[in-house]
Amino acid sequence: MNVQFVSNSKGKVTAVQLPLKDWQEVERKLEAFEIASSIKTGFEEAKQIENGKLKATTLDEFLNGL
Repeated sequence: MNVQFVSNSKGKVTAVQLPLKDWQEVERKLEAFEIASSIKTGFEEAKQIENGKLKATTLDEFLNGL
């Protein structure tokens, strides 16, 4: 990955530049991470519901909350 750092006149890094292809790969990996994190959260909530530590939500309650 060809990363370039942009700094201001005081030497403070203010931006990062990388080729579009590299950025698209970063976006793809971030999206996959977010999906995996959401699935993990869902499994943890399901375990809490099964153990009686969290109240189950009906579909109507869920849709009304959107």
